Amino acid sequence: MNRLFNDQSGSFLSFWAQEPLFVARPDGSFDPVLAAELPSVENGGLSEDGLTVTFRLREGVTWSDGQPFTAEDVKFTFDVIQDPGSTAIPPSAYDLVESVDVVDERTVRVRMSSPNPYYFGLFQQILPKHMFDSTAVTTEHPQARLPLGTGPFVFVEWNDGDTIMLERNEDYWDSEQRPVWLDGITLKITPDAQSAISSFQRGEFDSVFFVTSGDLPDLTDARDNGAPIVVTLQETRSHVEWLWLNQSDNGDPSRPHPVLGDPAVREAIDLGIDRDAVIDQVLRGFGSLNGSFLYSGFAATEVEVAPFDPERANEILDDAGWERGADGVRAKDGVRASLRYQTVTGDQTRELYQQLVQQNLEDIGIEVNIENLPSNLMFGSYQEGGRLARGDFDIMMSRDGYVVDPLEEGWGANFTCEEVASESNPGGQSETHWCNPEYDAIVQEAASTVDQDRRAELYAEAAQLFARERPALPLYSSTWGWTWSTALQGVSTDYFDGIWRSAQDWYLAS
Repeated sequence: MNRLFNDQSGSFLSFWAQEPLFVARPDGSFDPVLAAELPSVENGGLSEDGLTVTFRLREGVTWSDGQPFTAEDVKFTFDVIQDPGSTAIPPSAYDLVESVDVVDERTVRVRMSSPNPYYFGLFQQILPKHMFDSTAVTTEHPQARLPLGTGPFVFVEWNDGDTIMLERNEDYWDSEQRPVWLDGITLKITPDAQSAISSFQRGEFDSVFFVTSGDLPDLTDARDNGAPIVVTLQETRSHVEWLWLNQSDNGDPSRPHPVLGDPAVREAIDLGIDRDAVIDQVLRGFGSLNGSFLYSGFAATEVEVAPFDPERANEILDDAGWERGADGVRAKDGVRASLRYQTVTGDQTRELYQQLVQQNLEDIGIEVNIENLPSNLMFGSYQEGGRLARGDFDIMMSRDGYVVDPLEEGWGANFTCEEVASESNPGGQSETHWCNPEYDAIVQEAASTVDQDRRAELYAEAAQLFARERPALPLYSSTWGWTWSTALQGVSTDYFDGIWRSAQDWYLAS
């Protein structure tokens, strides 16, 4: 559950125990949590050249075991990230950090190799130095599994495949201002998403983690038919469902994918998909069109959505020399336009619109074979043989990109050449194995200036280039929302991350 050692979405809920220096709001602004203030040039927290950030820590904060939280813990966390013997998976915000120094008990000075405009993304998870004997921390350490924190709740038990238990932190540092009402929280592990939604509707859970557009029709129907649940819809875009188009031949970007390496094929696929049918027929309207890979936070950029135009798609393929065979499937230079189309198993809604996309592409002469996979096979690391990491796929589908800043989780950098995973670079995060030096130069400049207006201009350029090259295609943007039982009170949606950040204020109606 420690997000420094796990990049799967469920570990996100660790912030009930582990607090960050700063937390994001829906508009992309930040509030201090463990920090006493937002660093700026005006208050001396940010140097004029953007190379030094000084974090001043809040007074009176303690770990849940009673030990004081100090600047030494912040520095220790960075030392763990830097230790080659550690298996930490740090966010890309740390890439530019050269050093972290303790000024005094409540002050930390961070020096950058170049200006780091996303310094608010540093230290979202902090490790308690007194719980470790070394900085070479691996996933085998108890603090990687169930971390100690400063937050309103404390991890107490993990029953494999069943539940993870948290109890109220009786000595929470902020309890005088914001009392913690719940005695505890039980995370129920349910492998099948549809089963979780059904159990929630029956009143077995108080909420469900990560509600998707495909869940909203059933949830709103249940609410309208008297189920004791609340369903709220947000006005802004949420996670986009992406079709990752492999640009490489089995993970080697120097050799183009035999089918998807042709820009004409990618353009034809883009024009050949009836996105409105996905939204209207499968999602019952709970989705919207989106053409940009930057669609949230300060750098959100509008990009025109490709129209549904199968006639034009067929023309493009004809002109590019992809000729239909007797079976209706196109081929060029002896290569059949036959592709695997994969996503995580067990999602019935996704399986429905996979079938729509499959039919759309077969109508333009591209054969599509649906071969879904368990999550660990799809998202596993390079060393674990993960299909995305290894480039062992044609079209993969997953949701991503809902970030407050393109530097968050390395979203903008994910599509750079250096993020293509290989034997010599097993930690690469690229979902598409795309390498475009022009794109790299744009996002590198955007990542190295603290001028927010200039950054927005550069990211707009990157979004347009991405749309032209089509290493990935946006299928739709989720209509997003949150759901919880009517018995659960004190829930707030005023956080970028959603209702989970407000758990400190939750209580049960009598």
